[in-house]
Amino acid sequence: MRVSIRFSIATLLVLASFATYAATEPDSAKPYARDPAQPVDRGYTDQILKFTTDPSFNSPLTDYLPASASVPTPEKVLGHIAGAPDYLPYSADVYRYFRALAAASPRVKVFSIGKTEEGREMIAVAVADESLLADLDANKARLAKLADPRSIHMDDATADRLIAQTTPVYYITGTIHSTETGAPTALMELAYRLAVDNAPYIKHIRSHVITLITPVVEVDGRDRQVDRYNWHKAHPGENYPRLLYWGHYVAHDNNRDAMAMTLNLTRNVANTYVGWHAQVLHDLHESVPFLYDNTVGDGPYNAWIDPILTGEWQQLGWDNVQQLTKLGMPGVFTHGDFDTWSPGYLMFIAAMHNGISRLYETFGNDGADTVQRILDPSEYQRTWYKPNPPLPTVLWSQRDNNNYEQTGLLTALNYFSDNGQLFLKNFYLKGKRSIEKPQEAGPAAYVFPADDRRSGSRAQLLQIMQFQHAEVSRLTAPVTVKLPATKGADGKAGKATTRTFATGSYVVRMDQPYSRIADALLDRQYWSPKDPQQHPYDDTAWSMGDLFDVEVVRVTDNAILKAPMSLVSEPVTVPQGLAAVDMPRAKLPRIALMHTWLGTQTEGWWRMALDKLHVPYDYISTQDVAKDGNLRAKYDVILFGPVGGANTKQIVDGLPMWGNPMPWKTTALTPNLGHIDATDDVRPGLGESGVAHLKQFVHGGGLLITSEDTAKFAIDEGLAPGVFVTPSDKLKVVGSVLQAQFVDRRSPIAAGYVRDDLALYSAEGQSFTISNLIVGDRGLPNAKDFQRSTGRGGPNDRDTPEGRASVDAPALPEAKPWQALPLNAEQSRNNPWVIPADQRPQVILRYADAKHLLIAGLLDHGDEMAERAAVVYARYGKGHVLLFASNPIWRGETIGSYPLVFNAIVNFDKLDAPAARH
Repeated sequence: MRVSIRFSIATLLVLASFATYAATEPDSAKPYARDPAQPVDRGYTDQILKFTTDPSFNSPLTDYLPASASVPTPEKVLGHIAGAPDYLPYSADVYRYFRALAAASPRVKVFSIGKTEEGREMIAVAVADESLLADLDANKARLAKLADPRSIHMDDATADRLIAQTTPVYYITGTIHSTETGAPTALMELAYRLAVDNAPYIKHIRSHVITLITPVVEVDGRDRQVDRYNWHKAHPGENYPRLLYWGHYVAHDNNRDAMAMTLNLTRNVANTYVGWHAQVLHDLHESVPFLYDNTVGDGPYNAWIDPILTGEWQQLGWDNVQQLTKLGMPGVFTHGDFDTWSPGYLMFIAAMHNGISRLYETFGNDGADTVQRILDPSEYQRTWYKPNPPLPTVLWSQRDNNNYEQTGLLTALNYFSDNGQLFLKNFYLKGKRSIEKPQEAGPAAYVFPADDRRSGSRAQLLQIMQFQHAEVSRLTAPVTVKLPATKGADGKAGKATTRTFATGSYVVRMDQPYSRIADALLDRQYWSPKDPQQHPYDDTAWSMGDLFDVEVVRVTDNAILKAPMSLVSEPVTVPQGLAAVDMPRAKLPRIALMHTWLGTQTEGWWRMALDKLHVPYDYISTQDVAKDGNLRAKYDVILFGPVGGANTKQIVDGLPMWGNPMPWKTTALTPNLGHIDATDDVRPGLGESGVAHLKQFVHGGGLLITSEDTAKFAIDEGLAPGVFVTPSDKLKVVGSVLQAQFVDRRSPIAAGYVRDDLALYSAEGQSFTISNLIVGDRGLPNAKDFQRSTGRGGPNDRDTPEGRASVDAPALPEAKPWQALPLNAEQSRNNPWVIPADQRPQVILRYADAKHLLIAGLLDHGDEMAERAAVVYARYGKGHVLLFASNPIWRGETIGSYPLVFNAIVNFDKLDAPAARH
């Protein structure tokens, strides 16, 4: 009975929705009323209503589609309406639709904005009144002047005149995350509505805003996702593999690339955003029910953004929520738990370039299936910022997703069109305040001294500045500036000093429009352990000068701005090959990069580094290693980059073997899969045979390089005798930059480094403890832990037995935290667990003491890892295993630790010899 009542109510509501487009007169009280004189595409509209699983998941903005005799709908071109079940269009289909739309409507133009790593096209689609599109170049020229107030002499009156003539640009991007599939179809239909609909509010949007759309950001991953989904539809009831390769290199992390800009998609979107001088970058995602507008977000906010932006976030975000709530759509909220700290997200390109960053998380099903979903209590419980939460269980369709995305975007565009002049003025003011930064908040500039020996790494960092559209200058004469006093090791303030920078030093001035992004990347970051936000969303630090091992001097003396310098107008030249990381040319050994089928993202950063440095390698999987009993005949070095949160059992066993095989290979059904690597079944792992083959490889003289979870794997499997992961209790590190110090500067692994310190990225604070025993030092007496027994004297006196002379006890062994505890003769006698002296592990780098451990980010209870080993090479037979407690190759941001990896590769057969001098 309950079911039939719910069905009857739903039916009545659907019938009521039909009445919406059947009306003959507009309701002037409704801000989103449609034009009653415009016909409705009834066949398309019927399908919208059919595929929407609950009337409350729709709105008057999207429960109909206007008809056009000349402009095609998505259904006309692709055979399916937007959000139709059981269908995902490939990127080529999406582009085909947009080009058909542009061919039919003078209100639409398509622009090619670049290629992906695999050569697929990326596009941007502009939608606006024909007159605005005809005026694009002139409008861009006006926006360029507002973007760089220096061009109008920082004159507010001139800016106001320009603003009155200028149309703002609202840039929307979709499907950077390939498993989040709804945006392309939602954006196709949105573009059609903006081009065709004569509803008064849409006409106002069209005449007051240039809407710019990139429907697919991660194009390579989109096509693979469609393949995967088609395989799933062709094999009903069977398990299907997760999307292993999204982009050519990385998956979810493509939305963490807005700092280093290593990916084509990031640079293409940034160049489009900056090139169009857009005011908003609005990125569409799918992971939260039903629409989370994280524009407002949670603290802490990024420390380098203009305060004007924080007001704009509140203004746009809360209005968006209010509008959808008034329309009766449940589960729409803002604020949430997303901290707005890291500038690594794609949308943050806008925040760091004087615009407005926005992001929607809507609900999705990893495809176009209609699925009964059961939410987690945290998702449906009511909170102060979620007064109308999502339903606990819901039948959810891709059409529901498209309704929410379009309704949110249309209400946002409507608000933006009503306030375009305000946002243009703010855009101008944020640029002006960025230029005034040296006189206000500071600093004046960042200087890259000319005499820094790490010229290759410096060139890479300067190139990032240029990718970010920050201006780079170069001194044409020496300059002396004052440097502020710094605290000494005793914590007392020292005296202010001066420093002279030589001709040829690079300068990133802060009196430029995009000073904020340069300041954010080159400065250091601090996240208090007592911050109310106890669960950072991503890395808490990225201090690039430190992580590149490049000297970058923060200068607050405005005299630097008066120094003779010239703008570097051409791209900074980055040396080719290993010279890019300040290593000499060398003969490279035979290299393999091994991956699991559990996840391919984190090792993808390693694969990218090898490709960019033109280092040849074979790309093999753990399944290949399981089958190959003579790896040493093929390879000298095997790189096993981090899997990402995997444990040893998962690496060895892989996925559970029950159920059906899950292939990842090229077929007629899946033409885009299997090109990077392929398998008939992703489930098997390394297996015991693979472990044995790796041991044979190392024992025979090979080098295995591991990091984070794969280092723990090597330890667990006995490949690193005498090395252990340091246990921790209260230690808290979240993507921080930590200070390390070289222990063995004579090792070939340390070749080329000129400083005793090296900054290392650490995801969670892992470190190593070493021992001269395979079983570890636990229980061995040592000076640090010794406590005297009950007896005569005070706590520091020696007990004296009665009736005989006192005999001195041998001194208990002492060791630094990074050292192995020395063994005495008694402990070594006839002890099979003692590692022979020539087989003991060697520490290359150890972490600094607790007081000096943190460079940037979040660190709490750092004493638990202070002075512990950070980089160790272990001996196993004739070969070696190099273990990194941290990840030396991460997001293109850790260039300074790359040479540790490549030094080891080049010297794989000489690791026990002192380093040659260069």
